[in-house]
Amino acid sequence: MAEHLIPDTIRHSLLQPNAVRIGARQAGGLSGASVWQGESLHGRVALRCWPTAHPSRERLAQIHAAMIAARELGQACVPKLLRNWMGETFATEVNPNGEQRLWELTQWMPGTADYLQSPSETRLRSAVERLACLHVAWRQVTAVPPTVSPTVLDRCQKLQQWIERLPELTRWRMVHGTLSPQMQELTTESVRQLAERGAELLVALRGLQAIPVTLHFVLRDIWSDHILFTEDQVTGIIDYGAARVDEPATDVARLLGSLEPFHRELWQRGWEFYEKLNPHVDGARVQVLDRVASLLSALQWLEWLVVEPRRFDARPAELIARWGRLVARLKSQSSAGRIGE
Repeated sequence: MAEHLIPDTIRHSLLQPNAVRIGARQAGGLSGASVWQGESLHGRVALRCWPTAHPSRERLAQIHAAMIAARELGQACVPKLLRNWMGETFATEVNPNGEQRLWELTQWMPGTADYLQSPSETRLRSAVERLACLHVAWRQVTAVPPTVSPTVLDRCQKLQQWIERLPELTRWRMVHGTLSPQMQELTTESVRQLAERGAELLVALRGLQAIPVTLHFVLRDIWSDHILFTEDQVTGIIDYGAARVDEPATDVARLLGSLEPFHRELWQRGWEFYEKLNPHVDGARVQVLDRVASLLSALQWLEWLVVEPRRFDARPAELIARWGRLVARLKSQSSAGRIGE
Protein backbone atom coordinates (compact mmCIF):
# COMPACT_ATOMS: atom_id res chain seq x y z
CA MET A 1 0.00 0.00 0.00
CA ALA A 2 2.88 2.39 0.86
CA GLU A 3 4.49 1.82 -2.55
CA HIS A 4 1.14 2.31 -4.28
CA LEU A 5 0.79 5.81 -2.83
CA ILE A 6 4.19 6.94 -4.11
CA PRO A 7 4.16 7.95 -7.81
CA ASP A 8 6.53 6.26 -10.26
CA THR A 9 8.16 9.62 -11.00
CA ILE A 10 9.17 9.97 -7.36
CA ARG A 11 10.41 6.39 -7.10
CA HIS A 12 12.61 6.91 -10.14
CA SER A 13 13.88 10.39 -9.29
CA LEU A 14 14.37 10.17 -5.51
CA LEU A 15 14.21 6.57 -4.33
CA GLN A 16 16.25 4.76 -6.97
CA PRO A 17 19.30 7.08 -6.90
CA ASN A 18 19.58 6.48 -3.15
CA ALA A 19 18.62 2.78 -3.23
CA VAL A 20 15.70 3.40 -0.86
CA ARG A 21 13.43 0.61 0.36
CA ILE A 22 10.25 2.20 1.65
CA GLY A 23 8.76 0.96 4.89
CA ALA A 24 5.79 2.09 6.95
CA ARG A 25 3.92 5.32 6.44
CA GLN A 26 4.25 7.59 9.47
CA ALA A 27 1.97 10.15 11.05
CA GLY A 28 2.41 13.45 9.24
CA GLY A 29 1.06 15.72 11.98
CA LEU A 30 -1.40 18.54 11.30
CA SER A 31 0.52 20.09 8.40
CA GLY A 32 -1.07 17.80 5.80
CA ALA A 33 2.26 16.26 4.81
CA SER A 34 2.69 12.51 4.25
CA VAL A 35 5.84 10.83 5.58
CA TRP A 36 7.33 7.38 5.00
CA GLN A 37 10.27 5.78 6.73
CA GLY A 38 12.78 3.85 4.63
CA GLU A 39 16.22 2.27 4.46
CA SER A 40 18.87 3.43 2.00
CA LEU A 41 22.55 3.51 1.18
CA HIS A 42 22.76 6.36 3.66
CA GLY A 43 20.92 4.63 6.51
CA ARG A 44 17.38 5.34 7.64
CA VAL A 45 15.61 8.03 5.65
CA ALA A 46 12.34 9.97 5.64
CA LEU A 47 10.40 10.49 2.41
CA ARG A 48 8.08 13.47 2.73
CA CYS A 49 5.31 14.62 0.40
CA TRP A 50 4.36 18.23 1.10
CA PRO A 51 0.71 19.29 0.73
CA THR A 52 -0.29 21.10 -2.45
CA ALA A 53 -0.86 24.40 -0.65
CA HIS A 54 2.66 24.87 0.69
CA PRO A 55 5.51 25.32 0.45
CA SER A 56 6.05 26.66 -3.07
CA ARG A 57 9.05 25.52 -5.12
CA GLU A 58 10.78 28.83 -4.39
CA ARG A 59 10.12 28.60 -0.66
CA LEU A 60 11.24 24.97 -0.43
CA ALA A 61 14.44 25.80 -2.32
CA GLN A 62 15.13 28.56 0.24
CA ILE A 63 14.42 26.21 3.14
CA HIS A 64 16.73 23.55 1.72
CA ALA A 65 19.51 26.08 1.13
CA ALA A 66 19.24 27.17 4.76
CA MET A 67 19.28 23.57 6.01
CA ILE A 68 22.38 22.78 3.94
CA ALA A 69 24.12 25.93 5.21
CA ALA A 70 23.32 25.01 8.82
CA ARG A 71 24.79 21.53 8.42
CA GLU A 72 27.91 22.98 6.81
CA LEU A 73 28.29 25.11 9.94
CA GLY A 74 28.15 22.04 12.16
CA GLN A 75 24.46 21.87 13.08
CA ALA A 76 24.06 18.09 13.14
CA CYS A 77 20.51 18.32 14.57
CA VAL A 78 19.35 19.48 11.11
CA PRO A 79 18.48 16.53 8.81
CA LYS A 80 20.76 15.90 5.85
CA LEU A 81 19.04 16.30 2.48
CA LEU A 82 19.51 13.58 -0.14
CA ARG A 83 19.59 14.41 -3.85
CA ASN A 84 17.98 13.07 -7.01
CA TRP A 85 19.66 12.10 -10.30
CA MET A 86 20.07 15.79 -11.22
CA GLY A 87 21.61 16.73 -7.90
CA GLU A 88 18.43 18.46 -6.73
CA THR A 89 17.11 18.19 -3.17
CA PHE A 90 13.42 17.78 -4.06
CA ALA A 91 11.30 16.37 -6.87
CA THR A 92 8.00 17.54 -8.31
CA GLU A 93 4.90 15.45 -8.99
CA VAL A 94 1.97 16.79 -11.01
CA ASN A 95 -1.19 14.72 -10.50
CA PRO A 96 -3.97 14.24 -13.09
CA ASN A 97 -5.82 17.27 -11.69
CA GLY A 98 -2.85 19.48 -12.44
CA GLU A 99 -1.97 19.89 -8.75
CA GLN A 100 1.71 20.07 -7.93
CA ARG A 101 3.25 18.25 -4.99
CA LEU A 102 6.84 18.52 -3.82
CA TRP A 103 8.74 15.54 -2.41
CA GLU A 104 11.96 15.44 -0.43
CA LEU A 105 14.19 12.72 0.99
CA THR A 106 16.11 13.37 4.21
CA GLN A 107 18.06 11.58 6.87
CA TRP A 108 15.77 9.99 9.48
CA MET A 109 16.74 11.77 12.67
CA PRO A 110 17.31 9.64 15.77
CA GLY A 111 15.45 10.19 19.00
CA THR A 112 11.94 10.59 20.38
CA ALA A 113 9.78 13.69 20.86
CA ASP A 114 9.10 12.91 24.51
CA TYR A 115 10.02 16.03 26.47
CA LEU A 116 6.52 16.49 27.87
CA GLN A 117 6.54 12.88 29.11
CA SER A 118 10.01 13.22 30.68
CA PRO A 119 10.79 16.89 31.34
CA SER A 120 13.97 17.97 33.08
CA GLU A 121 16.22 21.01 33.32
CA THR A 122 18.98 19.08 31.54
CA ARG A 123 16.72 18.32 28.60
CA LEU A 124 15.37 21.88 28.54
CA ARG A 125 18.93 23.19 28.40
CA SER A 126 19.81 20.87 25.53
CA ALA A 127 16.77 21.98 23.53
CA VAL A 128 17.26 25.73 23.90
CA GLU A 129 21.01 25.48 23.36
CA ARG A 130 20.48 23.57 20.11
CA LEU A 131 18.09 26.30 18.99
CA ALA A 132 20.54 29.03 20.00
CA CYS A 133 23.37 27.39 18.06
CA LEU A 134 21.13 27.01 15.00
CA HIS A 135 20.16 30.68 15.22
CA VAL A 136 23.80 31.75 15.52
CA ALA A 137 24.65 29.70 12.42
CA TRP A 138 21.76 31.12 10.40
CA ARG A 139 22.57 34.64 11.55
CA GLN A 140 26.02 34.23 9.95
CA VAL A 141 24.67 33.32 6.51
CA THR A 142 21.10 34.66 6.18
CA ALA A 143 20.91 37.86 8.25
CA VAL A 144 19.31 40.97 6.75
CA PRO A 145 19.63 44.58 8.03
CA PRO A 146 17.34 45.61 10.92
CA THR A 147 13.75 46.08 9.86
CA VAL A 148 10.19 45.59 11.11
CA SER A 149 9.52 42.05 12.30
CA PRO A 150 7.18 40.10 9.94
CA THR A 151 5.88 38.13 12.92
CA VAL A 152 5.00 41.28 14.85
CA LEU A 153 3.23 42.79 11.83
CA ASP A 154 1.27 39.60 11.25
CA ARG A 155 0.26 39.21 14.89
CA CYS A 156 -0.74 42.85 15.20
CA GLN A 157 -3.09 42.36 12.27
CA LYS A 158 -4.52 39.08 13.56
CA LEU A 159 -5.04 40.33 17.10
CA GLN A 160 -6.72 43.51 15.83
CA GLN A 161 -9.08 41.38 13.74
CA TRP A 162 -9.97 39.18 16.72
CA ILE A 163 -10.63 42.22 18.91
CA GLU A 164 -12.97 43.61 16.25
CA ARG A 165 -14.83 40.28 16.26
CA LEU A 166 -15.45 40.34 20.04
CA PRO A 167 -19.12 41.46 19.84
CA GLU A 168 -19.83 38.76 17.24
CA LEU A 169 -18.05 36.08 19.28
CA THR A 170 -19.86 37.06 22.47
CA ARG A 171 -23.27 36.89 20.79
CA TRP A 172 -22.36 33.66 19.03
CA ARG A 173 -21.27 32.03 22.29
CA MET A 174 -24.49 32.99 24.04
CA VAL A 175 -26.84 31.57 21.39
CA HIS A 176 -24.87 28.45 20.40
CA GLY A 177 -26.36 25.56 22.34
CA THR A 178 -25.00 22.48 20.57
CA LEU A 179 -21.53 22.32 22.12
CA SER A 180 -20.46 19.76 24.67
CA PRO A 181 -19.85 21.15 28.17
CA GLN A 182 -16.08 20.91 27.64
CA MET A 183 -16.22 22.74 24.30
CA GLN A 184 -18.55 25.36 25.77
CA GLU A 185 -16.14 25.97 28.62
CA LEU A 186 -13.14 26.33 26.28
CA THR A 187 -15.11 28.66 24.03
CA THR A 188 -16.21 30.84 26.94
CA GLU A 189 -12.70 31.06 28.40
CA SER A 190 -11.04 31.82 25.06
CA VAL A 191 -13.45 34.70 24.41
CA ARG A 192 -13.05 35.96 27.97
CA GLN A 193 -9.26 36.00 27.67
CA LEU A 194 -9.52 37.94 24.40
CA ALA A 195 -11.79 40.52 26.05
CA GLU A 196 -9.57 40.91 29.13
CA ARG A 197 -6.09 40.77 27.57
CA GLY A 198 -6.39 41.51 23.86
CA ALA A 199 -6.07 45.30 24.07
CA GLU A 200 -3.07 45.17 26.43
CA LEU A 201 -1.23 42.69 24.23
CA LEU A 202 -1.97 44.72 21.10
CA VAL A 203 -0.37 47.78 22.71
CA ALA A 204 2.70 45.70 23.62
CA LEU A 205 2.93 44.34 20.07
CA ARG A 206 2.75 47.82 18.58
CA GLY A 207 5.61 48.80 20.85
CA LEU A 208 7.70 45.97 19.34
CA GLN A 209 6.66 47.02 15.84
CA ALA A 210 8.34 50.39 16.34
CA ILE A 211 11.75 48.78 17.02
CA PRO A 212 13.63 47.37 13.97
CA VAL A 213 15.33 44.00 14.54
CA THR A 214 17.87 41.92 12.65
CA LEU A 215 16.13 39.07 10.84
CA HIS A 216 17.53 35.75 9.65
CA PHE A 217 16.24 32.28 8.85
CA VAL A 218 14.20 30.78 11.71
CA LEU A 219 12.00 27.70 12.11
CA ARG A 220 8.71 29.38 13.18
CA ASP A 221 7.12 26.02 14.11
CA ILE A 222 9.50 24.64 16.72
CA TRP A 223 7.64 22.91 19.54
CA SER A 224 7.77 19.75 21.62
CA ASP A 225 6.73 17.38 18.80
CA HIS A 226 9.59 18.62 16.61
CA ILE A 227 12.43 18.19 19.15
CA LEU A 228 13.86 14.66 19.27
CA PHE A 229 15.77 13.42 22.31
CA THR A 230 18.11 10.49 22.79
CA GLU A 231 18.21 10.19 26.58
CA ASP A 232 18.83 13.77 27.77
CA GLN A 233 20.29 15.27 24.59
CA VAL A 234 18.62 16.68 21.51
CA THR A 235 19.57 14.60 18.47
CA GLY A 236 17.19 16.04 15.90
CA ILE A 237 15.03 19.04 15.01
CA ILE A 238 12.42 18.17 12.39
CA ASP A 239 9.77 19.78 10.16
CA TYR A 240 11.08 22.88 8.40
CA GLY A 241 8.00 23.63 6.32
CA ALA A 242 7.24 26.95 8.04
CA ALA A 243 10.85 28.20 8.07
CA ARG A 244 11.67 31.60 6.57
CA VAL A 245 13.57 34.82 7.27
CA ASP A 246 11.93 36.28 10.38
CA GLU A 247 12.57 37.35 13.96
CA PRO A 248 14.47 34.75 16.08
CA ALA A 249 12.50 35.71 19.21
CA THR A 250 9.55 34.00 17.53
CA ASP A 251 11.30 30.62 17.78
CA VAL A 252 12.42 31.14 21.38
CA ALA A 253 8.90 32.05 22.48
CA ARG A 254 7.39 29.11 20.59
CA LEU A 255 9.83 26.58 22.03
CA LEU A 256 9.79 27.76 25.64
CA GLY A 257 6.01 28.08 25.64
CA SER A 258 5.70 24.54 24.33
CA LEU A 259 8.24 22.83 26.60
CA GLU A 260 7.46 24.68 29.83
CA PRO A 261 3.98 26.20 29.51
CA PHE A 262 3.16 26.24 33.23
CA HIS A 263 6.47 26.47 35.13
CA ARG A 264 7.49 30.11 35.05
CA GLU A 265 10.82 29.45 36.78
CA LEU A 266 11.84 26.77 34.28
CA TRP A 267 10.68 28.99 31.40
CA GLN A 268 13.03 31.68 32.75
CA ARG A 269 15.87 29.17 33.16
CA GLY A 270 15.40 28.10 29.57
CA TRP A 271 15.63 31.71 28.43
CA GLU A 272 18.87 32.16 30.42
CA PHE A 273 20.40 29.07 28.80
CA TYR A 274 19.50 30.40 25.38
CA GLU A 275 20.74 33.94 26.04
CA LYS A 276 24.20 32.75 27.08
CA LEU A 277 24.80 31.33 23.61
CA ASN A 278 22.92 33.94 21.59
CA PRO A 279 22.84 37.40 23.18
CA HIS A 280 21.35 38.99 20.04
CA VAL A 281 17.72 38.31 21.07
CA ASP A 282 15.78 40.62 23.42
CA GLY A 283 14.11 38.75 26.27
CA ALA A 284 11.33 41.35 26.55
CA ARG A 285 10.32 40.61 22.95
CA VAL A 286 10.31 36.89 23.69
CA GLN A 287 7.94 37.41 26.62
CA VAL A 288 5.49 39.51 24.61
CA LEU A 289 5.51 37.13 21.65
CA ASP A 290 5.00 34.16 23.98
CA ARG A 291 1.89 35.68 25.56
CA VAL A 292 0.46 36.83 22.25
CA ALA A 293 1.07 33.38 20.75
CA SER A 294 -0.81 31.72 23.62
CA LEU A 295 -3.88 33.89 23.03
CA LEU A 296 -3.84 33.69 19.23
CA SER A 297 -3.30 29.92 19.30
CA ALA A 298 -6.30 29.39 21.61
CA LEU A 299 -8.41 31.60 19.34
CA GLN A 300 -7.22 29.68 16.28
CA TRP A 301 -8.49 26.44 17.79
CA LEU A 302 -11.77 28.19 18.60
CA GLU A 303 -12.02 29.06 14.91
CA TRP A 304 -11.01 25.59 13.69
CA LEU A 305 -13.08 23.48 16.07
CA VAL A 306 -16.16 25.63 16.73
CA VAL A 307 -16.76 28.72 14.61
CA GLU A 308 -15.76 27.29 11.22
CA PRO A 309 -14.95 23.62 11.89
CA ARG A 310 -12.14 22.03 9.87
CA ARG A 311 -11.29 18.38 9.33
CA PHE A 312 -7.99 17.13 10.73
CA ASP A 313 -6.16 13.83 10.44
CA ALA A 314 -6.26 13.42 14.21
CA ARG A 315 -8.67 12.26 16.89
CA PRO A 316 -11.08 15.01 18.08
CA ALA A 317 -10.10 14.31 21.69
CA GLU A 318 -6.47 15.04 20.84
CA LEU A 319 -7.38 18.36 19.22
CA ILE A 320 -9.60 19.41 22.12
CA ALA A 321 -6.80 18.50 24.54
CA ARG A 322 -4.41 20.80 22.68
CA TRP A 323 -6.93 23.63 22.86
CA GLY A 324 -7.49 22.93 26.54
CA ARG A 325 -3.77 23.07 27.23
CA LEU A 326 -3.56 26.49 25.60
CA VAL A 327 -6.53 27.80 27.57
CA ALA A 328 -5.02 26.50 30.80
CA ARG A 329 -1.79 28.30 29.94
CA LEU A 330 -3.66 31.53 29.28
CA LYS A 331 -5.23 31.30 32.72
CA SER A 332 -1.85 30.65 34.35
CA GLN A 333 -0.34 33.65 32.53
CA SER A 334 -3.22 35.82 33.74
CA SER A 335 -2.56 34.81 37.34
CA ALA A 336 1.15 35.63 36.87
CA GLY A 337 0.32 39.28 36.19
CA ARG A 338 0.81 41.69 33.35
CA ILE A 339 3.78 41.76 30.98
CA GLY A 340 6.95 42.75 32.76
CA GLU A 341 5.64 42.01 36.26
